[in-house]
Amino acid sequence: MGQAFYVAGTGTDVGKTFFSCLFMAKYAETYGFRYWKPIQTGATSAGDTELVQKTTNLPDPYFLKPVYEFQTPASPHYASKQDGKTLDPKFLLTALAKERKTNTLIEGAGGVFVPWTDDYLTIKGIGESNLPVVVIGSTELGTINHTLLTLDALTSRFVAVLGFYLVGPENSLQTDNAETIQRLGGAPCLGVTNFPKQKLSPIEFISFANHQFDPNRNVIDTLLNPDDEI
Repeated sequence: MGQAFYVAGTGTDVGKTFFSCLFMAKYAETYGFRYWKPIQTGATSAGDTELVQKTTNLPDPYFLKPVYEFQTPASPHYASKQDGKTLDPKFLLTALAKERKTNTLIEGAGGVFVPWTDDYLTIKGIGESNLPVVVIGSTELGTINHTLLTLDALTSRFVAVLGFYLVGPENSLQTDNAETIQRLGGAPCLGVTNFPKQKLSPIEFISFANHQFDPNRNVIDTLLNPDDEI
């Protein structure tokens, strides 16, 4: 018996995949976690699954294939139409349900109000999947507003939010950002990790993750003891 969890961002390109790389590099082998991005858009180039695998140097069994892959780099509702394909929320929810009690990191596509279809939002899918959520926000200016909005949207819909994690460039605002969001958002800050100052090889990245990610084990201990939080 395990616990899958959903990685939700406060927007596009805020650091969900960076967080996923850090988590997988540090914890995948020890605790048997797998990475899964059920919806991948912009698949003309290497997708996030390939990026996480290349960054962490983990073998194929640690990765699940996307349920839907679309070539157009856009919201799933638009990308699917451009590709002439149909995204069926019920089919996707069935796939998610099969993995709920496994140790799986599930990375979302974009922010929580990104539409899967013309009339079905990501946040509805998160709620109906009954998955606990870790919200990823930026360390930078504007993150207080974006993260509080995301937390409020989730908690007001009774989604189990495990906490939030900030990633991004190191700056003078990040400590106050984290403290302010925690004070006002009703969710614990699980940690802050800054981007490395240079490109790292897989070996270097694994070392970086082991030292810089989740140093107090807030993320992993929350996941390993879900009854305490959910």
